[in-house]
Amino acid sequence: MFKNFIFSLFVTSAVLIAPAFSEISDADFSAAFEKYMATEAGQKKLGGTIQSYFQKQQAEARKKQQVDAKKSIEEQFKNPVKIDSTGAPTKGPANAKITLIEFSDFECPFCTRGDKTVKQILENYPNDVKVAFMNLPLPFHKNAEPAARAALAAGKQNKFWEMHDKLFANQKGLNEAFYMKTAGELGLNMDKFKADYNSEAIKTQVQEDAKKARAAGIQGTPGFSVNGVLVKGAYPYEHFKEIIDKWLAKEKKG
Repeated sequence: MFKNFIFSLFVTSAVLIAPAFSEISDADFSAAFEKYMATEAGQKKLGGTIQSYFQKQQAEARKKQQVDAKKSIEEQFKNPVKIDSTGAPTKGPANAKITLIEFSDFECPFCTRGDKTVKQILENYPNDVKVAFMNLPLPFHKNAEPAARAALAAGKQNKFWEMHDKLFANQKGLNEAFYMKTAGELGLNMDKFKADYNSEAIKTQVQEDAKKARAAGIQGTPGFSVNGVLVKGAYPYEHFKEIIDKWLAKEKKG
């Protein structure tokens, strides 16, 4: 199949470059093609042609993705995606103009990058942005769901963000022993922490967070909602800044 593609590409190129080739028989052309393919010069030339073709295809695909993504964002500014973050741990002013909902997985390496971006956003927009953290533990990360429960259990004693930071800082060493050790270091009531960690209420909260993510169209981590504009992936700070600034400008205009 791939050989047929190469042959078709070669034929197309040859016809465009040398119309006289169309006057020879298919059999003669095929023989010439096979002979040319066997030479080092032919293989190099065809390799370059194929590489250029796929590079062009990839560039066109990226351009289309960028155009589609921009259209999607513009549509979401008009019709923000609604996500209920009631009960989620938050950081930032309660009356902030912008609510950034973060769907994350403590075992996901890309989420560590997303966490750093969120901290940069809070640092640069201390009065305008509030972050709500919601869990989306991926099924192939066996430690993600227990880690989410550990963070929420710590939150029952007002230490969610402290546990959150410890979990991301020790991403490759997540296990129950670490959660218990960290809870002790944070000065938590261990009996309460263990009870909350194993409680059906917290297990249900993690499950509900994940359901809300999927309902909003977020399947992977990290995923974000910036006042209802979705950001799927660990995009750089500048991408979030553009969305936040646009929301703030709309707010200012009324």
